[in-house]
Amino acid sequence: MDKTLLQKDDEGKFNPETGLSVPQVAIWMVFITIFMDTLAATISTPALPYYARSFHVNNAAVGYLYASWSFTSAFCAPLLGQLSDKWGRRTILLASLLGAGLANLGQARAASYYELLAWRAFSGVWAAVGNSAQVYLSDVCSSLVLADYMSKLSAVPSLAMTFGPGLGGGLSKFGLNIPVLVDGILSLAAAALCWVYLPESPAWASKKAADAQPKGDQKQPQKSIPSSVYVLAISGFFGGISFGTAVSMTAIFLDAKLEFDSLHVGFTFVLTAIATLATSIWGTGSVQKAVGLKSCAVLGSIVSGILTIGMALIPGIWPTLVFMCLSRAGTTLRAGSNGTILANFTDASNRGTVFAQQQFAMNMGRLVGPVVAGHLAVTDPVVLPMVFSAACSILSGLILMAVAMPEAPKQTSQALRGFTDLGSESMLELEYGSAQDCQELGNFVGDLLSKRRYRWISRKKAIYCMLDNLLPELSADAGDHLEDLQRLMKHVELIRKDFQSVQSRDC
Repeated sequence: MDKTLLQKDDEGKFNPETGLSVPQVAIWMVFITIFMDTLAATISTPALPYYARSFHVNNAAVGYLYASWSFTSAFCAPLLGQLSDKWGRRTILLASLLGAGLANLGQARAASYYELLAWRAFSGVWAAVGNSAQVYLSDVCSSLVLADYMSKLSAVPSLAMTFGPGLGGGLSKFGLNIPVLVDGILSLAAAALCWVYLPESPAWASKKAADAQPKGDQKQPQKSIPSSVYVLAISGFFGGISFGTAVSMTAIFLDAKLEFDSLHVGFTFVLTAIATLATSIWGTGSVQKAVGLKSCAVLGSIVSGILTIGMALIPGIWPTLVFMCLSRAGTTLRAGSNGTILANFTDASNRGTVFAQQQFAMNMGRLVGPVVAGHLAVTDPVVLPMVFSAACSILSGLILMAVAMPEAPKQTSQALRGFTDLGSESMLELEYGSAQDCQELGNFVGDLLSKRRYRWISRKKAIYCMLDNLLPELSADAGDHLEDLQRLMKHVELIRKDFQSVQSRDC
């Protein structure tokens, strides 16, 4: 019996149909919030280096601009994570959106490079929106649906990036500070939507209520943090270096190699966003099923690094853009797996802290990456920064290989979502339906057998015998019962694939 599943389901009451402890609208609200936050950030991304250069600074100063955000976010992320465990997921998410919105309005009104740098650093203080969203999903999703929703969450930024950079490039024609101003307005709008529509995490609320009850000398135990989490943090540090370098140097790289202006850089970001969106929707889940969760993340890091080197060395506009899109696809495989990997090491008592520690490591990497890459770009803005980013991406993947993953249930078929609350029960009693229940089931099964060409009228006894053989007896223990269903669905998938292959052969 899978104890990990029962520990996860003990954290809150999950709806047996959705696998969630909150209404479906709350999940959509999380996705909308991430969409708006990413849209806001990507609107300003293409214009920010050019906006900084309008204050007559060099490429190294542009690197410092990105590094200032990473510096403050690195040291504030652990604090925000701890406050998330103490004050609630919703509270910290709202505070992060409000703080980011105000900081971006300040950047748009900056009168000098150093004022811009200060506001940019202040915006990093509130860089916990994505982290808070991952923690929230880990709280409200059962283990059977968590990987699915995490994968969908990783697709949302890609969707926003299909609109944001192009919109930002167009807005920059009205003024280099206009995209940053729109960034701030959208962040504040996202905060308003969260205030109205997003409920607090039930798992966190139940833990908080339990802690508030008098227990004498007993203290509510907090789940210890395994050593593998620290190995994940080291991997995340090098991944952060790679990501920070790519984000801060892409505009400079495209300007130096292809002579792109802010508008063309914006459209390039849209192109890469389409590649990452396609990977999130059609690639990440398939690769995770084929090679496993951790192997998918490792593969993504290594492939991204190799393709980034090719992007820097290959001549021509379109070959460069193709390699860039494929490299971003590799990065998406890693990003789409990170949250689920980390969630396997946490529960509601320490989730905010653990996710924040990981964010701290990544932000430290994002701090180092732009600074080093900015100085490398002074010498060679095309090859050196990208090779540096690629080496860190490959190293991140190799370190991730050393992480020992806990035993956890694999992503389950949609057919089992109606059984996700079985872990809250102990022993299952036999169920006997009413006459109406039996009639409804008979109508459903009879219609299904007819549509699928089973001779259930003329071969009634044979069909009854076949159904008796196809449906094995399940365990009365709730946890074992769910495992039996998972095992049964694996065989169903194999049978389905076998029949599909035969049908395709006969066509």
